[in-house]
Amino acid sequence: MGHNSIEVIDRDEARFAQASKQMVQTADIITVKFQDELRAKKPIGIYWLQSVSAVLFGTEEISSYRFPSLLGYIFSVVLTYWFVKNLWSDSRFIQQLVSASLLATSFIVLAEAHLAKTDSILLSLVTAQQLALWVCYKNRFKQHALSAKRWLWVFMALAILVKGPIAPVLALITVLGLILIDRDWRWLGQLHFFYGILIICIICLPWVLTVSITTDGVFLSQAIEQDFFPKLTSGQESHGAAPGTYLMTILLFIFPASIFIGSLFRTNKKFWRSDASKFCIVWFCGYWLVLELIPTKLPHYILPVLPALTMLIGRAIFIPISDIRWRRICEIVIFILAGVMGLLIILAGLWGSAKLGAENGAFAFVFVLVCLLLLLGIYLFSYKWVKNNDNWVLLRGQFVFLTCVLGIGFNCMFFSGIIGNLKTMHVASLIEEEVKKFPLNDKIIALTGYHEPSSVFKLGEDTLLLSTSEAALLLAEAPEAIIIVESRHLAEFKFAAENLEVVFYPVSQIRGFNISKGQFIELYFISSIKFDDKALNS
Repeated sequence: MGHNSIEVIDRDEARFAQASKQMVQTADIITVKFQDELRAKKPIGIYWLQSVSAVLFGTEEISSYRFPSLLGYIFSVVLTYWFVKNLWSDSRFIQQLVSASLLATSFIVLAEAHLAKTDSILLSLVTAQQLALWVCYKNRFKQHALSAKRWLWVFMALAILVKGPIAPVLALITVLGLILIDRDWRWLGQLHFFYGILIICIICLPWVLTVSITTDGVFLSQAIEQDFFPKLTSGQESHGAAPGTYLMTILLFIFPASIFIGSLFRTNKKFWRSDASKFCIVWFCGYWLVLELIPTKLPHYILPVLPALTMLIGRAIFIPISDIRWRRICEIVIFILAGVMGLLIILAGLWGSAKLGAENGAFAFVFVLVCLLLLLGIYLFSYKWVKNNDNWVLLRGQFVFLTCVLGIGFNCMFFSGIIGNLKTMHVASLIEEEVKKFPLNDKIIALTGYHEPSSVFKLGEDTLLLSTSEAALLLAEAPEAIIIVESRHLAEFKFAAENLEVVFYPVSQIRGFNISKGQFIELYFISSIKFDDKALNS
């Protein structure tokens, strides 16, 4: 539902979708470009998937490019269900269902499922990779070769094609952590590293070599020097944050699954000494530590560790309430704090409907009320679980599952109902609506001061992103052009146009909210053709 109701979001999604659209239009399946600029941010895998989806469902709607993310979400949930069954042989159906549901209901997981980006697909691939790695680890004392090792390297190679070194780093951290805990490295031989490198080369090397030859090595050098290394050394694109950021925000990012994090306080040494728990905790803690140490931080970076966390929570949920007072207190505190996160999401939706809804604000407010009712249901069923200590596992599992079902509804309503109706936030759509009013057959459109990629996706690849002086010069040479000027740059544009003795007229204006910069903006539509007598306010 949200795939259709939410307009294209800046900036990453718009860039991915526009680059994939151009791949379909040009039939160039090797290089990735945003307009005429080489886009070396991510490998080719996601663009192939989005391009195929666009061919099947249409190239103009953003929902076509979001479909792979939806598939990634579904595969991740299904794989988590199978993972639990393989981790704990005594796990019941309800435990497998609850663990998968906890992942499915997490706020950040559902958010990425609504966006045309790499992360939802990456989540499914690293989950599959870790499942294969677990099978290798579980059977480490057996002498025969394991077929799981083949799938380990295949999924790793596919993940590399989607988002570079994330999957190999995750596998390496997990393996090193297990070696340190067990003080045994002999089982590594079963992974067949040379065999794995061969598989990775077979899958990844053809595109790597082709794109290197096609771009004279520029693509890979830009990917490493301008994207990968800056993330490790500084807060890239103002996305820096201090260590501990993810620890402080985890209750929000995985709400309402975060309500049940306190169940981990019910565990004991026996719980953590099992191979299954060790594998999950090494997977989670090792990669989490790396994320906290890297300067660049974005919410979706934690996705690769969430299956491990939700599977541990899903196991601990069915442990009876502890008689130790401090454990019980910690569980209740987590429950309360997570509940506060739900209220914060509601307040954010309420603020958005009031400030950004415009004529759709009433619809957004209705969805806020729906979310509030769902939130009350979440609190009701989760409270019943926290309070219940019945040995009947099925009953407690039902409370958690119902909480997750309501949680999925809550998050989906938030994205599709509230975000989808925040009309002021979707500036590119407002621009598109306004441009359609101009009685011109061939529109030359240029933006100055507002260069968000969503406008290119909505208006077309030929949309010009210019400086104020360049926009004035364009208007002098092409009187039929439409210049869209952000108010903060209007004085500069007027000065440049007057120096070129260009006659121009303000046609209309719109107000919106630039989500990328977190500020309200005003855009003026200017043309050399006098469509009406409206004068520009000095």
